[in-house]
Amino acid sequence: MKKLMLLFFCITVQIPSLAQDSLILPKQLEVDGYIKNLQSLNFDRTFKNLITLNLLHNRLNFKWKSSEHFIAVTELRTRVFWGEEVKQTPGFASLLRNEIEKINLQTTWIDNESLVAHTNVERLYLDYRKNNLNVRLGRQRINWGVTGTWNPNDIFNAYNFLDFDYEERSGVDGGKVHLDIRPLSSTEIAYSFSGKKGSVAAIRYSLNKWNYDMQLITGWYNDRLTAGLGWAGYIKDAGFKGETQYYFAAKNTASHINLTLEGDYMLKNGWYLNAGFLLNQEGLNKPVSNWEDINLKLSSENLMPTKWNFILTTAKELNPLLSANVGVLYAPGTELLILLPSFNYNMSPNLDVNLLGQSFFASLNGNMEAVNHHFFLRVKWSF
Repeated sequence: MKKLMLLFFCITVQIPSLAQDSLILPKQLEVDGYIKNLQSLNFDRTFKNLITLNLLHNRLNFKWKSSEHFIAVTELRTRVFWGEEVKQTPGFASLLRNEIEKINLQTTWIDNESLVAHTNVERLYLDYRKNNLNVRLGRQRINWGVTGTWNPNDIFNAYNFLDFDYEERSGVDGGKVHLDIRPLSSTEIAYSFSGKKGSVAAIRYSLNKWNYDMQLITGWYNDRLTAGLGWAGYIKDAGFKGETQYYFAAKNTASHINLTLEGDYMLKNGWYLNAGFLLNQEGLNKPVSNWEDINLKLSSENLMPTKWNFILTTAKELNPLLSANVGVLYAPGTELLILLPSFNYNMSPNLDVNLLGQSFFASLNGNMEAVNHHFFLRVKWSF
């Protein structure tokens, strides 16, 4: 174990130094990434029974520009977990696998009751660009989302907005072809092998109409026909975005729709406001008796476990180095409430410290009560 930790340290320290030395690395190669340490404190409803988890997280991004038109990209994500949460979670290492990745490119270096070390190839693709054509093959992120919190149009690789420590978000194994038709319109065809859950194939047409960026989507999602619409623009000085995705009925599966609306506005005193709404037609719409009935393991079809969802976020730069953000999510019917405060301090151009919280409340057996509380301290050094 000590040898592995030493190797991990040497790699993460030496790579940034090499990346900055043009005499060592060829001009065609770009290297960047970061090292993060995340300390998690998880309490029960009464702020007792503390469970800790520590995560050392390193990401290395390699980009090789072999010619004017070809780029090869490889990105590695290495994480080392230790603490009480590892001990109390059976099969902790198996939970780190991205289920929508068809090809297994992960390695578990250590897997015991108190420590797990894991590496995954997050991106591995070849990109070709010439004139108005772009072709990309391999493990990549196919990002069709428009809004911030929830993305019904992101049918290839939806993300969980509660997973704040995964900025790059998950990728899929597949390919896409992007073609610019006119200055303000384009089309994109994409296909992904999505592991055990099947495959996704779709086409997107993007255009600008009435001063709005719009997109139309249709395709197949795990053997189901789906169609969607997204837009982004302004109502006077306020931003207005939205996405809707409809899944047609299939064998043993009813049709349903996901719809999200989002607006944001910057006040003159520097406060930023963002309000969002999500309708998940298949979500829960009544209180539950057991918190375990609220499953926060999300997917493209199920962006929230609850039917009606509202979120309000406000943020402000308190000074040039310190900013604050407070989010409140409420799901009526189920009466789920999540408080999301955070602070960010910029210690230097490439060093940030974050303090975040996630407190969950729900109506259980008719009584609104706290469920659990999570607090995080993260230090991130980018290079």
